[in-house]
Amino acid sequence: MARTMPRTATRGFTLVEIGVVLGMTAVLATLAMPSWLDQLARSRRVEATAALQQVQRAQERYRETHGRYAGRLDELPGAPGNDNPGSHYRVELHSLGPDGYRARAIALAGQVRDRACTELGLRVQGFISQREPERGCWSL
Repeated sequence: MARTMPRTATRGFTLVEIGVVLGMTAVLATLAMPSWLDQLARSRRVEATAALQQVQRAQERYRETHGRYAGRLDELPGAPGNDNPGSHYRVELHSLGPDGYRARAIALAGQVRDRACTELGLRVQGFISQREPERGCWSL
């Protein structure tokens, strides 16, 4: 007479249960991803504001020595360059004469997702500086 072994309960998940969990995870990720990408783009504005402030400091040092503001970025020691491949912004400098300039940080590649602030600027004329745009792009 053959003896049968008692069946023990197997533990684990069925394929259907695993599929349901994966599906729910995918839905949650789909809902959260756009918000996360927007927040990431907003947090990268710090790079642009820091670069523009660096240009401003370099311009003030240049003006102390030369009596005027520089007309090009390559004239400014210590100014940010555009040779950093990981940068999210391109920095430009435009002369407004010997007593003024306009520096701009323009969003590159994925940073254009930050639609409200694709370009940040700093305009200096004489002793007056003005941040562009006025809406909250400079503060987080």
